[in-house]
Amino acid sequence: MNMSSSARSAEVDTRLAALRASLERHGARSVFLIARRNFAWLTAGGSNHVLLESETGEAGVFVTADEAVVLAPNIEAQRLADEELAGTGLDVVAVDWWRQQGVIGEASRRGRAGLVSDGDLEPDLVILRSRLSAFDAERLTILGGEATRAVDAALATVRPMTTEVELCAALLAALGDIRAPVLLAAADDRIARYRHPLPGDNPIRRRVMLVLVAERWGLHVAVTRFRDLEPRDSDLEARFAAVARVQEVLHDATRASATLGEVFAAGQAAYAEVGYPNEWQLHHQGGTIAYRGRERVARPDDPTVIEPGMAFAWNPSITGATVEETFILGDDDERRVVTRA
Repeated sequence: MNMSSSARSAEVDTRLAALRASLERHGARSVFLIARRNFAWLTAGGSNHVLLESETGEAGVFVTADEAVVLAPNIEAQRLADEELAGTGLDVVAVDWWRQQGVIGEASRRGRAGLVSDGDLEPDLVILRSRLSAFDAERLTILGGEATRAVDAALATVRPMTTEVELCAALLAALGDIRAPVLLAAADDRIARYRHPLPGDNPIRRRVMLVLVAERWGLHVAVTRFRDLEPRDSDLEARFAAVARVQEVLHDATRASATLGEVFAAGQAAYAEVGYPNEWQLHHQGGTIAYRGRERVARPDDPTVIEPGMAFAWNPSITGATVEETFILGDDDERRVVTRA
């Protein structure tokens, strides 16, 4: 999807204004955002990394009350300007890669004593990242649909004795330019044994679970799907029905002005209602999702206040069965599920 340059530039301007307001509240004069999640948010979808597993990128955005510029190693500067930041209105300043401390040193020189970092503003930034604009919501909807279709296409390739890694390879091929920061697969007995099953050479005989957190434009969606090669027994059917009920309760409880702790409590009560009161203790239940796979994982008594525009991925599980979708909470508590093919 190609957003117009004017739309992206306007989005960046809005985010810069919010960031500058945060700087003023903290009494800081400048900030250098180099964490991947914050670079993607502030640039409305730009990517600053080379190493896939890194939390920080190669370049960052230096922001003051009247300046915003991307500081990048000279190795990366032109590519970032051409391919990641076109349409943002942000200029790129090349910093010699061999300079001591590189772009961080340049930011320190520019900001001097008044400079703060990602970590200093993270309490504000997690809220800003979690409030999806209409621009973000449109992108998340597209990402959710494409990622879910890829999951469904990969599962359709499964035959008896297909391995977990073969299934994941099929999914990665179907994803194209969508990244997969989390990719889990479990065949047969591994589904009940492990909540986070990394894929291996295990053959699929009866059923398989496939879990994906997909990322594009810095935004994330999460989805879990199963493929059954033989009918489920009555106990497993009961577990899936029970966990679907817990998911329904969690979704219904996700309302503007409620807290994540209140939603979590509703989920705990639902587990008890369906006859599995302690299963919530065996895995986290999910939470908000946006520029991280989970911006916030909900916990008991979590005071985070839910707002329209936030996205959620709840993933309740009962041993052997789990469900997971991503949805955006709209006005009047409308829930738009984006992980539908």
